[in-house]
Amino acid sequence: MRARSTRPVAVCLTALVCAVAWGCDRPAPDRPNVLVVVVDTLRADRLPFYGCEENTAPFLKAWAARSVVFERAWSTSSWTAPASASLFTGVYPLQHGVHLGVKAFQLLQRGGAQLELDRVPDALETLPELFRSLGYRTFGVSDNPNVSEAQGFAAGFDRFENFSYTGADRVNAVLASWESEIAGAKPWFVYLHYMDPHEPYHARRPWHRPPSAKSRHAVNRAAYDSEIAWVDAHLRKAFGRLGADASTLVVFAADHGEEFGEHGSGGHRFKLYSELTRIPLFLHHPGVTPQRVRANVSIVDLLPTLRSILGLPASEQDAGIDLTALYAEGGERPEKRTIFASRTTGMAWKRAVVRDRYKLIRTKPGGTELYDLESDPGEQKNVAAELPALARELLDSSSDFRASARRWDGDRATVEVGEKDLRRLEELGYLDVGS
Repeated sequence: MRARSTRPVAVCLTALVCAVAWGCDRPAPDRPNVLVVVVDTLRADRLPFYGCEENTAPFLKAWAARSVVFERAWSTSSWTAPASASLFTGVYPLQHGVHLGVKAFQLLQRGGAQLELDRVPDALETLPELFRSLGYRTFGVSDNPNVSEAQGFAAGFDRFENFSYTGADRVNAVLASWESEIAGAKPWFVYLHYMDPHEPYHARRPWHRPPSAKSRHAVNRAAYDSEIAWVDAHLRKAFGRLGADASTLVVFAADHGEEFGEHGSGGHRFKLYSELTRIPLFLHHPGVTPQRVRANVSIVDLLPTLRSILGLPASEQDAGIDLTALYAEGGERPEKRTIFASRTTGMAWKRAVVRDRYKLIRTKPGGTELYDLESDPGEQKNVAAELPALARELLDSSSDFRASARRWDGDRATVEVGEKDLRRLEELGYLDVGS
């Protein structure tokens, strides 16, 4: 367990929090059960409640219909380790320092049997640590090797299991083994991280529909869609096993998306285009009217929002905002936001800035790209030369953030990697320095 400093918890008594939380007179032991679900590598536009014509996820669609759906949600990276660390801590990769995750090319370059991993800094409070401090019993299952105990993600969980893409069946089997323990917890916090849409793709029946086009990307996308339906069916079972209902606080998100040829390749390579960084996000907040929010939001907003819903004050740690202000009646809408994303591999980096309808991508080595997401959601026309002042303004905002953002000292973990593990990482696409 990580050594941590304790901090006092006070109840926020502002009118807004009282209005949208669980009632200022509601006793702490009566707090809601909380379920956070992440589906790895899930792009928003392949879901029916984000415009996909195919009903790839009927169960999730039904939950989205009774939730607050964020139409413009962004990840902080196109890679699991930094994005998941941001979800857990509410700060950007620049701040938490988790960049590389499981990158087996490092091991191959050294020819050794040990792999170094970035760890979530001990000084940062994480989601499970927050909930355990409030008296919750905390349970977590991760099917991605980038969300592991070695990288600090197990801190705060009473129960935590981690696998390497063994599939939704395994995640649900662990959940089943904890069923009686979770049922006896009052209240519980459960984190589930499914990985099935990640490559290598599987044609899941009966949901798989062979594409009319036989290109590699078309074939992969058809299998990918069937993986989404497969996970959706397993989520139906998981929710039923947990007894998740209208009184349960549910967060559904992805860590990042996936490319199918939109910018010349597949998977989630060293890029920050929207097929990789725009993610699905909905929040089932019991008692709140279902609605859709068009404002730009980030994965770093999850932790601050949960603090608010639970009636807690904001933390100095939070880089994100309380999203209840965007959907609660009488909430004060924040001014124009600037949202950041990044991807770092060795000496190379990419940075992205989103503000209003525009997105800037800066690359080293490389140049500047600026896109109008309203007229060009697929990011095919670079308008940086047409709007140089705006490009410079967004670039300056990124530089200012990097200069002023608070940072937490991270750490490295060293793990032993065998030949079998190495081959598994290769299968998942984690051997490529640019992947």
